Amino acid sequence: MKPDQYFNTLKPPETPNHWLIAPADFVVKPDATAPVFEMSAADLRVAFKSIALQSRGITLVDESPNSMQLVATTLVFRYKDDIRVRFIPLARQQSTLAIYSASRVGYWDMGTNRRRLESWIDQLRRAPSPTPPGRD
Repeated sequence: MKPDQYFNTLKPPETPNHWLIAPADFVVKPDATAPVFEMSAADLRVAFKSIALQSRGITLVDESPNSMQLVATTLVFRYKDDIRVRFIPLARQQSTLAIYSASRVGYWDMGTNRRRLESWIDQLRRAPSPTPPGRD
């Protein structure tokens, strides 16, 4: 499945080992509502990629202009979580995203997916836009 199409068929499991942050009116009911960022979707993608790849155990698997797929691998047991991201333009210098992280194995992840996504969102809120205003 192409990265851009992943969320169209997403059906989160009943288990508590996943987390979805997305707009309130997204195709799937999110666990938390994504903020709106004062930057273009392209700039949000650049900022997100930089933050995610600085995190320990994160590997970029696939990407397109509108989406990204990553894998998080735990340090000790080498468990893997799949992470999918869609970057959503709202206006020229305004965007949001949908980001879903889910464990491949186990029933409960002790909140790992939620903490990871919330940390990345917090870092994105503090990130400057990679493109100065008026330069796009």
